Amino acid sequence: MMIRSIRLAFSALALFVLLQGAAYADTIEGRIARVNPGVLEVTVYDPQGRPYPNELSLKTDYRTRVSGVSSLSRLRTNDAVSIDVSQEESRVWRANEVNLFQEVNARPATQNPPPSMRDVLGNPIVRGALLGAATGAIASSASGGKAGKGALVGAGAGAAAGLLGQLFGGSDDSR
Repeated sequence: MMIRSIRLAFSALALFVLLQGAAYADTIEGRIARVNPGVLEVTVYDPQGRPYPNELSLKTDYRTRVSGVSSLSRLRTNDAVSIDVSQEESRVWRANEVNLFQEVNARPATQNPPPSMRDVLGNPIVRGALLGAATGAIASSASGGKAGKGALVGAGAGAAAGLLGQLFGGSDDSR
């Protein structure tokens, strides 16, 4: 019984040691910097699409699979790629699979998006006009006058104040 437990533990340890070769695997995206026989140099991009400052040198050989292009020698500088990489025990990065991204020529559905309410209210002239109209309507109706005339006068005064504030560089933030 004791020999069987030792044999099982030794087998598990041997299996664990053998499977450590491909422990580090990842997928990167970037652009081809240089293609040389046996070596592929790539500028790697972060998830936001910004390039890292250095290039990653990847070992390639007959086991490296390619997709989107017939062979590694057909890759050109600045081609956008996705690469499945792994780090070997010698700490050298190896390209397992290279996928060439295809160019997409798509036009946006609308040339210029319509302004949103935030864009309109962010304009100091419009904001001054709305604030003036509200103030004029409240003041006019509280004093016994017509709220409509007060709103028109207040909107004009508020728009003029917003325009002058913007022209002369005054702060439009009253908070």
